[in-house]
Amino acid sequence: MSVPDVPPPASGPPQRAAGSGMGGCLSVLLALVGVVLLLPGICSLVFMVAFWSGGARDPGSIMGIWLFTFLIAALGIALIVSAIRRA
Repeated sequence: MSVPDVPPPASGPPQRAAGSGMGGCLSVLLALVGVVLLLPGICSLVFMVAFWSGGARDPGSIMGIWLFTFLIAALGIALIVSAIRRA
């Protein structure tokens, strides 16, 4: 006995497994949050340039704040990169 010829199923667009990717809206939202997290670092950079061009040469008093804001900006960059890669 032989198996009758059965046509293969029609191939449609590839299906994503549940939870394998993020939706487009979530990617955009994460990218926007990342941009907002970049703002403290940009603001610190502007004030850093103004601080040093104004003649002050001892940044020790506010160095911790600058490092903290640059850390927040680095987190924003990481969030943007993650959202772009997962989109």
